[in-house]
Amino acid sequence: MKRSLLFFAMPSEAAPFLREMRRLGRQATSASLPDAAAGGRRYRSGDLEIWVTGIGHSNAVAVGTMALDTVQPERVVTAGVGGALRPGMKVGDVIHDAEEQTGLAGPLSTLGSRAGLCALSRTVVVTAAQKSALFLSAGADIVDMESGAIRELCRLRSTPSATVRSVSDQAEADLPLDFNRVYTGSMKLSPARLAWEILRRPSAVPGLIRLGSHAALASEHLASILAKAL
Repeated sequence: MKRSLLFFAMPSEAAPFLREMRRLGRQATSASLPDAAAGGRRYRSGDLEIWVTGIGHSNAVAVGTMALDTVQPERVVTAGVGGALRPGMKVGDVIHDAEEQTGLAGPLSTLGSRAGLCALSRTVVVTAAQKSALFLSAGADIVDMESGAIRELCRLRSTPSATVRSVSDQAEADLPLDFNRVYTGSMKLSPARLAWEILRRPSAVPGLIRLGSHAALASEHLASILAKAL
């Protein structure tokens, strides 16, 4: 069995995967971080380690570097939810971009994921127009803020890697808020900024609830596929 390292950006993405692992009889236990000040979370289950990096490029690089130096895995997977760029994709659709050496493309396809491309963005892609422009320029199916950074770290180490992402918001839909306004420079959610944005746009509340529901559905569907593939 290959020693594998799995990255999620957010605890809400990792939680369904950890539950699915327990359901399959593979308990994951919390493990200590080499440098707690760097942030992140770490779990271990046999030859699989699961690390939560935090949102954004800089957090992915910091925690990703620490994880790769600590675990020295044979393969890496970066996973979570993301915004669809390709028109027609549905909430919960799962795509993967897996290097052959990971041995994951076949199992993922059998379980219901499909091969595709993931684009990296340093900021949250908010509007349908922005998604359309990125789709035309990058030709990717989905976008997120961490996978590209982690996979670049893997390339520098010649470590085989894969991206597996599930759609949380469709290409044709705007996000209910500009989330770039509610995160700090270190990509931490600011409750005060979020409250202010909601006060400015109370009509966004139903959309926020719907987005949360869609993200949870996407995370559950991702977990059901990923836990079996790994």
